[in-house]
Amino acid sequence: MPMTKRYDDPIEVEVEYTQVEEVEDCQPQLTPSAFSWRGRRYAVAVVLKYWRRRGGLGSAAGEGPRVLQGRAEGGVYDLRFDRTAGPKAQQWRLARVWD
Repeated sequence: MPMTKRYDDPIEVEVEYTQVEEVEDCQPQLTPSAFSWRGRRYAVAVVLKYWRRRGGLGSAAGEGPRVLQGRAEGGVYDLRFDRTAGPKAQQWRLARVWD
């Protein structure tokens, strides 16, 4: 059975633009190709899935943080991007690690 650990750590993300069937806000999907966490760089080998978490109270449908699950060295990582936090607060965070 896989073990998981939750985090809420800021990470630096390298992104590439990819065109996907479901385009959000008429924009190409931002796909992380790598991320840096705790001084180490992790190349994303494959994106397993995307989803949007529900926002808090009073949030409209579809406004929650975007989450990407990807396989990289050492496991599977859930990366979260919350663009509803305002332009200065927008950043990627490591949400969970699956061993």
